[in-house]
Amino acid sequence: MKVVVQTMLLLLFLLIIRSSAKTQPSVAIDSAKQALQRIIEQLPDSAAFTIRTITVKGNRITKAYILYREIPFKKGSRVEKNELAILLEQARQNMFNTQLFLEVIPGISGWEQQSLDIVFTVRERWYLFPLPHFKLIDRNFNQWWVEQKHDFRRTTYGVKLNWENVSGRRDKLSFNYFNGYAKQVSLYYEQPFADQKLEKGFLFGVRYAESRQLSFATDENRQVFYPSSVRIESGFVRSSFRAEAGFSLRKGAFHRHAVRLSYSYETVPDTLYQIADANQSKGFVPFFTGRATRVKFGELSYGYQFLKLDNLAYPLEGIGLSLGFLKRGLGNSVLNLWQLNVKMGNYVRFNPKTSLSVLHHAVLKLPFRQPMYNLSLMGYGDMYLRGLEYYIIDGVAAGMLKTTLRRELFQLVLPTYIIKNEKYRKIPFKFVVKVFGDLGGAHASHPSNSVLNNRLLYSYGAGIDVLSYYDFIARFEYSFNQLGGKGLFLHMSKDF
Repeated sequence: MKVVVQTMLLLLFLLIIRSSAKTQPSVAIDSAKQALQRIIEQLPDSAAFTIRTITVKGNRITKAYILYREIPFKKGSRVEKNELAILLEQARQNMFNTQLFLEVIPGISGWEQQSLDIVFTVRERWYLFPLPHFKLIDRNFNQWWVEQKHDFRRTTYGVKLNWENVSGRRDKLSFNYFNGYAKQVSLYYEQPFADQKLEKGFLFGVRYAESRQLSFATDENRQVFYPSSVRIESGFVRSSFRAEAGFSLRKGAFHRHAVRLSYSYETVPDTLYQIADANQSKGFVPFFTGRATRVKFGELSYGYQFLKLDNLAYPLEGIGLSLGFLKRGLGNSVLNLWQLNVKMGNYVRFNPKTSLSVLHHAVLKLPFRQPMYNLSLMGYGDMYLRGLEYYIIDGVAAGMLKTTLRRELFQLVLPTYIIKNEKYRKIPFKFVVKVFGDLGGAHASHPSNSVLNNRLLYSYGAGIDVLSYYDFIARFEYSFNQLGGKGLFLHMSKDF
């Protein structure tokens, strides 16, 4: 315990003091901001300036009008001198959060008395990625490494083609073919700006998947699989098909709406119900209502997002809100689920290197009596408490609060040597140290042998985040939980 306390005090000390490491900035934005501020200070103290021109440079593929949409002022707008830096920074954040660029640098290219010329210099990402695919199928790295004994049969491999910004209008095309533990073929296309006003969009996609193993129950907050071990030679035990289409609406820079309608077809073995019957004392419930082995159903979902964040992948300042509504079981009474999901993040920056993150997340499922197919809750995706990664907590209602205090330690730029492209001759990394504490809980309406349901849970710890290009975020976290467990956990995830 003494070592733990010393470690926490050291991390807190690092959060408070200024880092003295002499390192290079990850991108040119810091020096560009300083140069821009010097230009603004030289401007005459006039009541307001007229924006004479707005120019974007460096966008070889991206259409300029897609970027003008993100700028909170137009040609001919009147801007106060004391508002100019704020508006240019907001425009930079909006353009960077399109996730089309490695960096966006605002500037003033000229001025005469009360008129200004604004320029944005961008560096585009690579948009076409034909890549080999290799992925662990377990919920997180630690579960695969420790519980599953780093069994490489629990992986998928194949090819993955992601083509972003296909037409220069921020549209996306993806094709996947995977094999191994699971087989999957999918094709998706999304166009967020299909109309002249650049507000309405659409998407469509299809996916077929087969799996050699199926998680169908929970025993003392651990997944139960059928079959109990992976047998590549025995073939697949589950298959699914999904086709979906959607409509999106984006008003302004921060408000986003999306509606999706899908059709799914699932098949599972009837052996699951025999095992569930034999383990009712443990709380096993049927995978589908009515002991069905083949289920066809529709889903209707609506999502709303308000994202006013300085960086979507790793926010340090702003507010993010996500509301989701789902109706599962259209045309089939076997699956009757109404689900509400609320997620909110508050981010406060105390100074350029220190920030606080407070993330809230809540889920409600109705009616409370649900088959196992609809009971997955805490422990999946981003709905988990740090320090409880080895456990899953099924249920029909859950809430959690995750608080993190962060301090940038240093930035590092590494030369790639073998890459001649100017964009990638140097790769930046940012290292952020943090301390955190989480609270949460999940409600289960059916009796089970779970020790974590229907009680307040908490965990705490410290760690380091490593950030780089293409929204790369690696989270190394040493966590403690109320059960006495502790350990080092690795995550590759975003807040929104």
